Amino acid sequence: MVGLHWRKTISTIVLLFYVVTISLVSSSAQEQFSLEDFQRVLRSSLDSELDKITGAKVSTAQETASIHAKSRTLMRRRASVQNSELDSKTRALFDWSSGHVHTSEDIWNDILQHTWKIADTIKRGEGKSVPFLVCGEHLDFNDIVASFNKLEEEAMIVSSSHNEVCLVLSTTSVQGREVTDSFGGSLIGVPLPDITKIHSGTIDEVLSKGWSVPFSQEQAPKNSNATEMINHWERIIIVDFTPELGGMKEESDLLEVVNIITNDIQDMGEVGWYHQMDIKEKQKYSLDESTIDIPSLSDVFSLTSIENSTSDNQRIRFWREVFKKGIESKHVCSTMFSTLFVKARNGNYSFELVLNPMDGPSSQEYESSASNSNCVASLIAALSVHPYVLSVKANFPTYHGWNVAQLMDSN
Repeated sequence: MVGLHWRKTISTIVLLFYVVTISLVSSSAQEQFSLEDFQRVLRSSLDSELDKITGAKVSTAQETASIHAKSRTLMRRRASVQNSELDSKTRALFDWSSGHVHTSEDIWNDILQHTWKIADTIKRGEGKSVPFLVCGEHLDFNDIVASFNKLEEEAMIVSSSHNEVCLVLSTTSVQGREVTDSFGGSLIGVPLPDITKIHSGTIDEVLSKGWSVPFSQEQAPKNSNATEMINHWERIIIVDFTPELGGMKEESDLLEVVNIITNDIQDMGEVGWYHQMDIKEKQKYSLDESTIDIPSLSDVFSLTSIENSTSDNQRIRFWREVFKKGIESKHVCSTMFSTLFVKARNGNYSFELVLNPMDGPSSQEYESSASNSNCVASLIAALSVHPYVLSVKANFPTYHGWNVAQLMDSN
């Protein structure tokens, strides 16, 4: 028998576990934040992703990259809606099998239901905290934070006006419901959906030719200054911690937390690969006991866990293909993880994952390296589902401007 969980692990690392049981989600909890209210506060990339689900014709990562190459903008144009009664706030997806029209609000509700389920079933060490967006009407920031038994530095204001203050803090789903209910409607809260943690344009960017991690420098023209800059421009994923984790005193503490995150992600990838096998193939492998209660990335990520007629949507299939060819593949992007370089930044409130070692991967390791854009895109998705993570984005080639990226896109 070949052990599925072959990586060396550190005994002090607390792994991310999920209880497999399904918990019921109250309809009231889902209705607390409408899509419009949520986007008004956070202005996340959710609108862009919903556009792709309701109107995009994307089926592969390669097609997404070609779309990016055809336009200078990082945002795809919204697909026109044939039904004139459906404006941009109620974009829709038509289900040909049932004749039902799924609006963006319907998909938002599906995402919220999944997010609450994950918050209810997550099991991480002794706690079950996940980042929440909390908004209070005619309430003081300090009073809200104190009601969750938190310190001021463990919460972050994201929006403030004369009548309303909104903040992000980490708490359990149980405490989140109890505290918001105790305010009698003047305080609402929702766990942060994973897709909203990914900055707008990030996925399109990392799949573009101009951003992709250089694979073989021998293939580049010898006398090309542009290519030289491309090879030496660092491709970086920037990750922000949740407020309660940010500002660690020692860099060694930060590295330990990053180690936890990356190990959790690799575990989810291995489980996802195992789940894709047929019964006969599974007999060749054995699951390590530490991974028994860990779900796959596909099961945790909201857009690949939608359980209605939108689950066969082309954009959803795009995400599943990215996972299948990335972290949940047989190679589980092992070269990418083994060559990651971590840099602390902003007083240890965030960190950078550097993806392109200057020596580059060998030819036999291409598929498992960061040069495989599916590995990078699935890494970003996996980071977004982790409860320690507040936001994820990719750096842009500001060192030499967009000229080089556009040059690569045009080749």
